[in-house]
Amino acid sequence: MLDTLIARFLDRSTIFKAYPLVRDVVPGTTAARWMQFVRPYLVSRSPHWPRGVMTIQNAAGYILSLFAFEVRADLYESRILRMDNIMIPNLLGRRTLWASMIGAAEQLAELNGCLAIWAEFRGGAEHSDTDLLTLLERSGYVPAGGQAVKKLEARSGRTGDASDGVRRAPRGLYDA
Repeated sequence: MLDTLIARFLDRSTIFKAYPLVRDVVPGTTAARWMQFVRPYLVSRSPHWPRGVMTIQNAAGYILSLFAFEVRADLYESRILRMDNIMIPNLLGRRTLWASMIGAAEQLAELNGCLAIWAEFRGGAEHSDTDLLTLLERSGYVPAGGQAVKKLEARSGRTGDASDGVRRAPRGLYDA
């Protein structure tokens, strides 16, 4: 199944081809939520600061894994490639998929003049992706920095859009 792997950018015509993978890795994700998430990554912006979704596909075009990426300015490294929302299903050949994703990310970073790659894991990396973290370390990546996450409870009846659970403040009432 993993004989030929090809890195390809996700585009508007392939958004729904990725949905079965997304639903497998993040159960309960609706097609509407997937579309809401992925569309901003596909919107054109400055070619100097690209972002998008990279997929790893087999020769038949099936999307086997993906990650979102964005080239960002960084105070310490000048330019970095940030990869997150990494989705690799738990199947035979997972390490090969991961190696292909690392290769694609490193190529993206090199093409965009990035001096570092930051990979962010979410949703249980401490359990199911321990082997992937080990593979990262073997490829020269080191754990760096620290992050803290606090999940907030969605409050029913107070959301601006029931599909995403985000509370919207009326325009002009929030100053950042």
